[in-house]
Amino acid sequence: MKIIRVFPRRTSYTPTDEFAFVGEPPGLLIPPHDEIHISCVFTWDKPYCEQLKYQWEAYTDKPVKLGGPAYGSPATDFTPGMYVKNGITFTSRGCNGCCAWCVVPKREGALRELPITPGNIIQDNNFLQTSRSHKDRVFEMLETQRGICFKGGLKSSLVDEHFIEHIQALHISELWLACDTDSDIPAFADAAAELAKAGYNRKKIKCYAIIGDDMDANEHRLQEIYKVGAMPFAQLYQPPDGPKREYSAEWNKFHRMWSRPASIVAHCERGTDFRDFNT
Repeated sequence: MKIIRVFPRRTSYTPTDEFAFVGEPPGLLIPPHDEIHISCVFTWDKPYCEQLKYQWEAYTDKPVKLGGPAYGSPATDFTPGMYVKNGITFTSRGCNGCCAWCVVPKREGALRELPITPGNIIQDNNFLQTSRSHKDRVFEMLETQRGICFKGGLKSSLVDEHFIEHIQALHISELWLACDTDSDIPAFADAAAELAKAGYNRKKIKCYAIIGDDMDANEHRLQEIYKVGAMPFAQLYQPPDGPKREYSAEWNKFHRMWSRPASIVAHCERGTDFRDFNT
């Protein structure tokens, strides 16, 4: 089946094949197809995606379907290159965790392992929860890859000798962990220390960090992430359902500084204040 996929905006993950489109129908012919899928990730994009569905329905006589994470579409499997570009792969779906701000268990259910498809960017929600035998098969696949990134967010408390031993034989580009609360700091610091012993530094150890509630507390946590040898990447909290939360200019400036490596280094090494940061 030939499926055209339509996305509300282009990101670094958007497919680039001839059946992938961004936004409104183009003013030219589109390839022969059987269906059109409008893919919506964020709830605040739903009004625009519903508008896109209407516009594409006027452009084709084939079925136009609207779905994606924002609509609770089931994520039971993974087709490479369909809704994310080739090179990005999911080897598992779901998660057995219960983080208060995470919707993965609600939308995808408990962790389940998938057939392994080639790719250098592992986007699993919780790769380290998978079985050892599954991890070994993923590591075997990754032996053929370059520029390997574990982008889904590795759970710090699950970074163990088995994982570290196997990634040392791979061409690792980035290892992404997460430190979203102050209570996460000890486990994160331990994981970063073990990765540092294995030869990984701040250029390869990255860390997601949710912010947006208490600026002073968030600043302290981001500083701690940097001190233990990782590069923090701040993310302003957005509720999983409902409209997009708007933040003040001060919060947006704080976020921009803590999501750009050059400004983070200037702030942490030279004491540059985020209020002096040039946007």
